[in-house]
Amino acid sequence: MPTGPTKQQRNWAMLAHLCGLAFLTVPLGNLVGPLLIWQIKREELGEFVGAAAREALNFQFTFTVLVAFAVSLLILPLPGIHLLSMPALILLSLGNVYFCCSAAIETNDGDVYRYPYAFRPF
Repeated sequence: MPTGPTKQQRNWAMLAHLCGLAFLTVPLGNLVGPLLIWQIKREELGEFVGAAAREALNFQFTFTVLVAFAVSLLILPLPGIHLLSMPALILLSLGNVYFCCSAAIETNDGDVYRYPYAFRPF
């Protein structure tokens, strides 16, 4: 009889997704949290935690690259470019919060969450 992930596994997997919210206060904290959980806890707690942390890391990597691109557009001396990049930064941030919370809720229920818009280099 197969069993789902334990409460401890679900908590660590949920934390890996919620670490993505660190971008609100700590620069690049959204990458460091999932990376540490993926590197440290995947062997100790199993594939469920490793897969969740890897998925969170991939999404946060994608988010960080897109934010860096939008910020670099702000630096360009083109008239009106801020009219594109500022809304893009706001939408990216809101999307990150939404997807992190959705992933945390699903993971806490014992399901594997796959972010819909993410490059997967890891």
